[in-house]
This record gives sequence, C-alpha cells and structure tokens, in this order.
Amino acid sequence: MTKLPTTLPALAVLLTLFAGCAEAESPKSSQPLESPTASTVFSPKSSEEPLPADQVFVPDAHIEDSALVFRIQLLPGYYLYKDKVSVRSLSDAVGLEEHQFIEEWSHSEIVADEWFGEQEVFFDEAHGSAQIRSLTQNIPSMDIELSYQGCKEDGLCYMPQTKVLSVDVPARLESAADKTE
Repeated sequence: MTKLPTTLPALAVLLTLFAGCAEAESPKSSQPLESPTASTVFSPKSSEEPLPADQVFVPDAHIEDSALVFRIQLLPGYYLYKDKVSVRSLSDAVGLEEHQFIEEWSHSEIVADEWFGEQEVFFDEAHGSAQIRSLTQNIPSMDIELSYQGCKEDGLCYMPQTKVLSVDVPARLESAADKTE
C-alpha cells in the first residue's frame, strides 16, 4: 500500500501532460494536396505554374488563292512538333489536300526531345497550307480542325491540342463552286 501514494503523484503529472497535448492545436497544412493536372504530368523540371496551352500556342487560318493557309504562333521558349500538326476540313462542302509547311515562313530544327527522342520542331511559329481540292457548294465560311502538340524548352509537354477554326470563304471561290454544280 505504500506504493499507491508514490504512483498517484506520477499519474497526476502524466494526466496533466496529456491534457495539455489535447488542448494544443493540430498543425494545419498551408495548402491542400491536389492531383497533378494533365498539363503538368510531363513537367519534371519546372516548378512554376504552367501557362494554359491557349496562351502558348495561338492558331489562325485564312484562304489565300485556292489554299487554306494556317499559322500557329508560339511564345518564346516553347516549340511545336512538326509531325504532330494536322489540319482537316469539317465541312462536307470542302475537301483539302494534305498540308505542307511553308518553309520560308517556318524554320524547323532537330532537337533531342526528352519524351520522343530526336524530333523536328518549330520555334516562334509554324506556317502551312493545304490546297482546296473541292468546293461543292456555295458557302460563306468553313470550319477546320487544327491539331498540334508542343512543349516548353524546360521539359513541360502539353497534351495534344485540337482547335476548330471558322474560315471565311472568298467570293471568287464561292463562284467557282457555282460553276461545278
């Protein structure tokens, strides 16, 4: 029975310590954990927030003579894979030949790409054209689908992008369609 009085003060000290721990605030995380986004999955080297693909790769298109001419402008420090660029007509009234790059406006280089090996890429901008094979009816505009993929030079690679662009059809092409009907 003599042990009870010596154990009792020790037990009181332990209860006081545990009570103090229970009242202390638990540490709070400064930011919730988030799953990686598709655009950052391929970003092993970059710690900055990636720009949206729409700000990095800016496409446009128009018809010149009897060809669809397209351009994709890039921000400095980014590149576009040459073999990942494609264009097609979404209009049943317009057929397009396979596109060609306009080399005097689009300078390409060979790079050793971390993900795809040796690749031909464009810096600054890519220009291409596709001959209009057929225009079967009089239409004021046509929709095209322009697809492409590129990366930032530090290793961040974007998922393939596909944009639908509406392109005005010049009146002289419309009148040529009238003659073929």
